[in-house]
Amino acid sequence: MMLNNTHSGLSRRHFLQGIGAGAMGITISDPLAAAARLLSSQDMPTPNPERRMGGNENPIGPSPKAIEAVAAQLSGLNWYPYQPDLEMAIHRFHGIDVQTSEGIGWAGLNTTFIQDSRVVTGVGSTEVLRAAAWAYLMEGGHIIQGRPSYNEISDSARKLGNRVSVSAVELKPDLAYDLEAMRHAIRPDTRIISLCNPNNPTGLLLGHEELGAFIDAIDPRILIVIDEAYIHFVEDTSYKDATLFARTRPNVLITRTFSKGYGIAGLRVGYGIAHPEVIKKLRGYTLGPLGMHSNSIAGAVAALDDHDHLERSRRAVVEGRTYLERALLKMQMEPVSGQGNFVLVDTGRDSQEIFNHLL
Repeated sequence: MMLNNTHSGLSRRHFLQGIGAGAMGITISDPLAAAARLLSSQDMPTPNPERRMGGNENPIGPSPKAIEAVAAQLSGLNWYPYQPDLEMAIHRFHGIDVQTSEGIGWAGLNTTFIQDSRVVTGVGSTEVLRAAAWAYLMEGGHIIQGRPSYNEISDSARKLGNRVSVSAVELKPDLAYDLEAMRHAIRPDTRIISLCNPNNPTGLLLGHEELGAFIDAIDPRILIVIDEAYIHFVEDTSYKDATLFARTRPNVLITRTFSKGYGIAGLRVGYGIAHPEVIKKLRGYTLGPLGMHSNSIAGAVAALDDHDHLERSRRAVVEGRTYLERALLKMQMEPVSGQGNFVLVDTGRDSQEIFNHLL
């Protein structure tokens, strides 16, 4: 199923004509002014007016502050990106104390170093999840995950070959994680337990106390990865920030993304929070300082600071989710009342048939 964008009536020809007119009189020595002119145009179309609904992208789009930040640094694209700005912003956002030092970094440049960093950034949270899989399973081992759930870690680990095995533990009849069964699935070679909270595709949320009790029952040598890609859409006011676990336990990695709540999926930015020793281990399997585009860093730092835009995105998703659930109930279907920006529904029909019909 496709969504038509507001600007879908604009043709490629009109767009190119608009660029020509908008850039008239702006010399190549003034790229920032050209970028600002284009980005501020009311006729600026999106590159692709049709969007797939299955990507769970943000219908509101990016923060205006993020757009401005990207435009403001376009004239500096000849320089390599500087990631500490984003890491510092994430530390501040989560209230994590930071100690820094100055020194010579990559390419002999003066650099601010974060001591005992609890943050690792990536090209989307996908890179962080992949780094976790490779860092902990390069020598082989066992993963435990739910079924169905988001399986980036096991998918990445399987690329290491037959040294890796996966136990996919079925969800309970109410579609919640069966934490007791997952605990009983632990083996001597278990290296990672993977959770998605809220879970994808059910949208169901593990409560803070339940999650904490599970973490405390697990051998600290096993890494517990909690993917919080959809945490910004949670309405349960009793749920506490799970990054607390990453800050107080030695074996918990929380991953988050800027693709959903912040609406900048195209910039590909994600991050993980964990104990400094876990972070050091993951860094060896990420692209590092040169892995992220300077546009992505600038946009993410600005988006993180725009709380109003994040709240607008959250409200739009919650209202849309509520509307859809009610409409499905009226059609005699059974939606799962979840906390994500998607709805799992039992249509009573073959899912592949429904999928093909909606294409």
